[in-house]
Amino acid sequence: MVSSSHQDDTTLPGGFSMKSLITVIRRLFVGIEKIFEWASMLMLVAMVFIVCYQVIMRYVFNNSPSWSEEISLILMIWFGILSIPIGVRLHLHIGIEYLFNHFPPRAQWVVSRLVCIAIAVFGLVMIFSGIELVKFTSMSTLPATKLPSAVKYAVIPLSGLTLTYNALELLFAPLEEFVKPPEQASTS
Repeated sequence: MVSSSHQDDTTLPGGFSMKSLITVIRRLFVGIEKIFEWASMLMLVAMVFIVCYQVIMRYVFNNSPSWSEEISLILMIWFGILSIPIGVRLHLHIGIEYLFNHFPPRAQWVVSRLVCIAIAVFGLVMIFSGIELVKFTSMSTLPATKLPSAVKYAVIPLSGLTLTYNALELLFAPLEEFVKPPEQASTS
């Protein structure tokens, strides 16, 4: 009979244990999300400066730069797409908490798992459809900047991968991750 501690620390090819592999994967995705957070903050700041520059150039100097709207649009798309996995990890996605919090614990567990599965499937769709979209748009260029049109959508597959990872990690998280205490649930 094999002890449970031995089962938890299964040795994989190459001498890695399952626990160490999971730790490495978790750290990798935490690092990717930190990069997403910093990139998102920088994109917001850049959008504010670019739009302010465009407004000043248009209304004060009557000479609006052609690239400003296009770059702002790319930054807005990237900001929105990069924010999706962060929102899932922090439980910021739209949910009907009032109804959920009134379910019995077993129903809450089932619903929370179904939500995680749906989010993971959406992440997989983002990965595969995002790759196809990038391929499809790679031959055209944006009119003002002459960048490949695929630049607008290149972030979708990576964001989908991170979204899928977050959803699968939450799938195996305890129910307490999903249920807010009654005082918190009533304020949100």
